[in-house]
Amino acid sequence: MAAPARSLFRPPPRRRIPEDVAGQLRDAILGGQLAAGSKLPPERELALRFSVNRTSVRAALKLLEAQGLLVVRQGDGAIVQPLMEASFDVLGAMLLRNDTIDVALLREFEEVLEPLLLEMAQLAIQRCTPAELDRLRALRAVLADASAARSTRAEAARGLLVALSDMSRNRVWQMLARRTSALLASPVLATVAERLGRDPSRYLPALDACLAAMDADDRAGAVEALQRFIHLIGGTQR
Repeated sequence: MAAPARSLFRPPPRRRIPEDVAGQLRDAILGGQLAAGSKLPPERELALRFSVNRTSVRAALKLLEAQGLLVVRQGDGAIVQPLMEASFDVLGAMLLRNDTIDVALLREFEEVLEPLLLEMAQLAIQRCTPAELDRLRALRAVLADASAARSTRAEAARGLLVALSDMSRNRVWQMLARRTSALLASPVLATVAERLGRDPSRYLPALDACLAAMDADDRAGAVEALQRFIHLIGGTQR
């Protein structure tokens, strides 16, 4: 593949130079200007194109390698990897590119997220304690507080996922829920949710139904209510 045109890149600001260089290269990879299997220009040439030193370029390439977008081989340069090899850290940048939401990718994300969270929630219902129900109620109170900032209520909604994972007593679920919560809290996904008009208060009816079913010792009803809650978290209902 021919090397990208000089106009593809711009000199980064002096703050966060490696991150800016990495971001521009990442966008070129996601946009297809740098295709999977292609080799990036040598560090010296990239440094000239970005008007930075080679140390900054090397640090940027390491960032992209950590995200699974590149493989850097001694003596062979940096080779672009297929997007399927990338880490979840890249998902946000893929979902919102050029200020446009990738609706198809968002649906794929939701297709994976919903059944996973539902499995976790079912296990949580089986194993929960009264103290853990109190934790859910405390988060519910924040979610219902109309005077609270949207970001605060969104944080409470994500906290519900973490609380459910803790109720499951499963360390793998706990790790996955925290990783999912961090991903949902990323600036890009927060922007996506805001643009789609996803108000955190929309979770309340399903959550209230779940808590009421748990108080009545109706585990089946609680699971059904949680399923509606997970539908909303996953975004399948708009």
